[in-house]
Amino acid sequence: MSEKTKRKVGRPSFHGERKKSYSIMATKTAWGNLKKMAASSGLSLSEYLEVLGRTGTLP
Repeated sequence: MSEKTKRKVGRPSFHGERKKSYSIMATKTAWGNLKKMAASSGLSLSEYLEVLGRTGTLP
């Protein structure tokens, strides 16, 4: 298959660049609260942290 006909697989990039995996350390309490805040704003934890990192404000 040539480069021109290769299909891209996966989710589209919403921010113009590919995401990379990082590792962070947090307490169980903090991690649980982050997950709750992300869910209450209708975002995945990954997207929640992405928006926070890009804008500097909580979504």
